[in-house]
Amino acid sequence: MSNSLESTLVLCDLDHLLLGTDGNLTQVVRDVLQLFCSRGGRLTVFSQRAPRAVRAILGSVRLSAPALVCGGTMAFHYADGTSSQLCSFAGQDQDIFLRLPAVSGVGIALQMRDGTTRVLRMSEALERHLRQEWTPYLLTNAADVCREDVLRVLLYQDSKNIQLGSLLEKTLGNSTATLLAERAAADLVVLTPKTVSGSEMLDAVCMPVGIPTENVLVIAGSLPMLDLVHAAGQSAAAADAPAELRLAAQKVTLTDCAGGAAVEVLYRMVRGAENRT
Repeated sequence: MSNSLESTLVLCDLDHLLLGTDGNLTQVVRDVLQLFCSRGGRLTVFSQRAPRAVRAILGSVRLSAPALVCGGTMAFHYADGTSSQLCSFAGQDQDIFLRLPAVSGVGIALQMRDGTTRVLRMSEALERHLRQEWTPYLLTNAADVCREDVLRVLLYQDSKNIQLGSLLEKTLGNSTATLLAERAAADLVVLTPKTVSGSEMLDAVCMPVGIPTENVLVIAGSLPMLDLVHAAGQSAAAADAPAELRLAAQKVTLTDCAGGAAVEVLYRMVRGAENRT
């Protein structure tokens, strides 16, 4: 793994590697990020959260390239407020959002290309996630939503007994054949119109700032970053990351996600740069 701070852009898993149990950056992470950036290190992040939530969490931390937000379906450049939308529901049926499950205990939120989060139907699980993830939101009606403006549909279930998969098949019918439904958490199913490839995501991060994709080091802790690990020139996975990630990554950290896997890699890069001077 290259330790060059000036030639490498680090793309780090924000949600699983940088945040504490309170959903904020821990003090040790802030200190190491400050050290890393002060020595010329270049950083950006990958997150399931919407742009505004990521900005609120990062605070004074400045990114060197667009961040991959909304699970990699958007690249958001905080330096100038521009964004690149990597997928949308434009090709789906006109009434697709009207046909989402309208049952008690299922909350529905939309992540939009303008960076906002729209709530179609509230539930206890959805409300809890919005609060924990620092996500501002707007209430909206499904009939008022334009398909091309939607990146992802997030479905939150209050009870484990709710079978979201079968509910989606029943309400969406043939549309499920062109959609990807993934369980991102015990209470969350994410619905997207296509899988965004790792190379597409890396291009959206690197092209606006003129960084070659082979100069990206991906630090991953969660399975949604698997394609990024395959596509990046350099990669590291946390010690307790899913097996697929650890097998695909060039390096595996000594520490786990909560134990400071990202800090381990960033600090090693700083020390490596110091030893060459």
